[in-house]
Amino acid sequence: MIRTALTSLLGIEHPVCSAGMARVAQAELAVAVSAAGGLGCLGGASFMPDDLRAQIEKIKAGTDKPYAVNLLLPDSLTTEDEAQWAPVRRLLDELPAAERAKLTDGIEAFLTPGVTARQVEIVLDAAPKAVVLTFGTPEWFVRACHERGIVVIALVGSVGKAKAAAAAGVDVVVAQGTEGGGHTGHVSTMALVPAVLDAVDIPVLAAGGIADGRGLAASLGLGASGVWVGTRFVATPEAYGHQAFKNRVVAGRFQDTTITYSYSGKRMRAFSNDWTARWEGSEQQPQAFPAQYALAGARVETGYQDGDTATGMMPVGHTTQLVHDIRPAGEIVTSMVAQAESILAGLSPQS
Repeated sequence: MIRTALTSLLGIEHPVCSAGMARVAQAELAVAVSAAGGLGCLGGASFMPDDLRAQIEKIKAGTDKPYAVNLLLPDSLTTEDEAQWAPVRRLLDELPAAERAKLTDGIEAFLTPGVTARQVEIVLDAAPKAVVLTFGTPEWFVRACHERGIVVIALVGSVGKAKAAAAAGVDVVVAQGTEGGGHTGHVSTMALVPAVLDAVDIPVLAAGGIADGRGLAASLGLGASGVWVGTRFVATPEAYGHQAFKNRVVAGRFQDTTITYSYSGKRMRAFSNDWTARWEGSEQQPQAFPAQYALAGARVETGYQDGDTATGMMPVGHTTQLVHDIRPAGEIVTSMVAQAESILAGLSPQS
């Protein structure tokens, strides 16, 4: 049994957390990971309020183990300034009705003012074991979580962001290297994790480039208290997403991914396709987050909903090279821990 500061803080068996991947990380995946002894995380930011409440209730019905909810709280989503929402409204109004309907079934939460505030109310009321924050760690929210006994985890991609999150009072930081899928930074995991450990005095999780027990053992060797894993959990029956997306993760190679701003307006690692290629070297500049979602239109959903590999958004990390099958999420947790335990035992000094 691997015990760390993370397992003690959260009351979980294994220091393995599934990433709160927007759209992909729904209740079924969170339940499977938590039930296996890890920390399952719901990608709460992508749900409209009523759907978010229903997802949380589904998790509570599926397991009594600790779980987390991921929220995005940047100023661009929490603001009520109509002038800042105007570009989003204009781009949405220009979309054909069929594309607008596709977004309503998916990522509409990022494009609707006031939704983030409702999400915050619902999550604070539900009081999950942990909340994971991306794109900002407002002190008022950290305080509100602590008043309810909720552990606050911040996802960061730089030493500066880690220091800011620690100063805001978060309990744990996830240091995600550029190998990671979805929104990611510039620094590799191997360099970022020890640098963040040197900069903050709270537990640090490693993310980016981790798909099995070797990555877990390496992360623990760096001093991390656990791992935050995304791409490996995409290729599971429990993850939301079209089979073509999951199959592409299994077949993927390092060179199949690219860094693109073409879907969200922020730096994202995803599968290369015709849409990402169209933006590479283009003089057209992406809109700021979240307006670029509206400009990309239905493409931000067709990957998940329809398996559109030509233009659809399919966030993925470099570990696509290490994923060779679609397996139940609970098996991934237990096999990852068993492999790490074996590796670490082999490194112990001989008596």
